[in-house]
Amino acid sequence: MGHILQITFIGYLTAWSGFFLGALASVFMKKKSNRFLATMMGFTAGLLISFISFEMLPQPFEHWGLYKSIAMMLLGVIVSAWLEGRLCNLNKWYKTGLLLVLGISIHNLPEGMALGSMLHISFPAGISLAVMIAIHCFPESLAVAVPLRQAGIPALTLLAYTFALAVPMALGTMSGAIFSGLAPHFVDACISFSAGVMLYIACGEILPESKEIWHGRLPALGAMIGFVFGVLLTERL
Repeated sequence: MGHILQITFIGYLTAWSGFFLGALASVFMKKKSNRFLATMMGFTAGLLISFISFEMLPQPFEHWGLYKSIAMMLLGVIVSAWLEGRLCNLNKWYKTGLLLVLGISIHNLPEGMALGSMLHISFPAGISLAVMIAIHCFPESLAVAVPLRQAGIPALTLLAYTFALAVPMALGTMSGAIFSGLAPHFVDACISFSAGVMLYIACGEILPESKEIWHGRLPALGAMIGFVFGVLLTERL
């Protein structure tokens, strides 16, 4: 039980640290820096794609089978696309910020399950994923905080939101750690599904949004740097 609680705490701390730093950055930003935000979003997309390719998918491909893993990954993509269609019909600022909070909370559940499963199987690989998730939570939080600040949400209230925003990640991490010890292929299915969710978020949401925020080359450059950084991080952790 102590091991499960430790993994759950790591999951909570992973999400909260990224969200808190992103919200804190928005508080000190007198003017929204589209260039910085777009570059960070491109960076995190490249980072996620790198980790999905070289750290997450090889395990279910090897242990569970290529076609079953791809099918579960596609299910993650389909579920993400369906949720996006239900969540992205509102307008700017306050509604946009709350919508992003809801979307992030939803996709943090399977992300947390993948983290919990990974920590249960291989602690070093799980820490590697935790680092990447924390990094990618930073621009997510910044993207949420900017419209909420524009809507007049006080800084302290915004920072308090980060404690609640990390809860879904902790619940997902705990679920992943518990079920990975009960079902032999649950881990592979969970990782494959989460890889699909994260791939859709990276390619279908983060990258297009980064290009909308800044139309120059910086988002693409950030994505390439993030991909290379992810390869180095995967190999070293």
